[in-house]
Amino acid sequence: MFQTEDKNVIENRRIFVGGSDVPIILGLSKYKTPYELAKEKTGLVPTVFDSNEYTVYGQVIEPQIRDYINIINETNFKPDTVINKEQNIRGNCDGADYEESLLLEIKSHGKNPTMDVYKVQMQLYMNEFNLAAGWLALYERPENFDAEFDPERLKIEVVHRDEVQINEILQAIELFWHRCEALKQNPEMSEAEFYSITLEEKNEIAIVASEVEKFELQIQSYKEIESQYKAMKDKLYQLMMEHKVKSFETDRCTITLVLPTESTSIDTKALRESHPRIAKRFEKVTPKKGYTKVSVKKTKEAK
Repeated sequence: MFQTEDKNVIENRRIFVGGSDVPIILGLSKYKTPYELAKEKTGLVPTVFDSNEYTVYGQVIEPQIRDYINIINETNFKPDTVINKEQNIRGNCDGADYEESLLLEIKSHGKNPTMDVYKVQMQLYMNEFNLAAGWLALYERPENFDAEFDPERLKIEVVHRDEVQINEILQAIELFWHRCEALKQNPEMSEAEFYSITLEEKNEIAIVASEVEKFELQIQSYKEIESQYKAMKDKLYQLMMEHKVKSFETDRCTITLVLPTESTSIDTKALRESHPRIAKRFEKVTPKKGYTKVSVKKTKEAK
């Protein structure tokens, strides 16, 4: 297939944070964690630049898209590179038009473009290249990877510079490098220890996580007791039914037999299937509070 290598993309990846690193640092990536990226940046594991059919296709279609946009809009987007040695940030943009103060970010994508990932990259680039706004050029990639440009597949979205988000990104990058320095000093550092490091040198995450872990282990033991408790209650129910005992008392409890009853409810599934419009009218959106999920690791058993 197509072969191309860009030195601005593949060189010095360890010593700078680039646009593709930002979604990882912010926890938006499905493919890599900040801890894994830090191991690469500190040289604890090799940095591998994986070139695949998607990245190669992007390299081929990108100049065609840029040329088309320049012709249609009378712009002068040109690829550019910036190095920020003070904050160890590198930017390789698909296009910058300094006269219009515009950034161009080109993304060839499948059916579901990852907009949040694209936009944080653009915010970093708008800051590093000192541009006021950006054009996000979304090109839906054909299934057969046809490299001939089709303007019908192109959509452009304007992304405005967001100083609040830029500040959050820069703070996250600063914290990431701070954690990398700590990882260099202690290569055996666990992932939990890595995330516990803050710019203020507090270990609040590790401290609170330790307390949560204690409670979680207690809850797991309670769940086992609860399962046994439910089984014994069921057995007691059957015995009381069998011997026709309605209620009795022990030293500490009053135990009462509660007979089966019926409750009436609406079959929402059947309603949606039979009368979707009516069901839609009575739908209610209820916000759900975010939470921390804790999963106890299973102990590996000997074979």
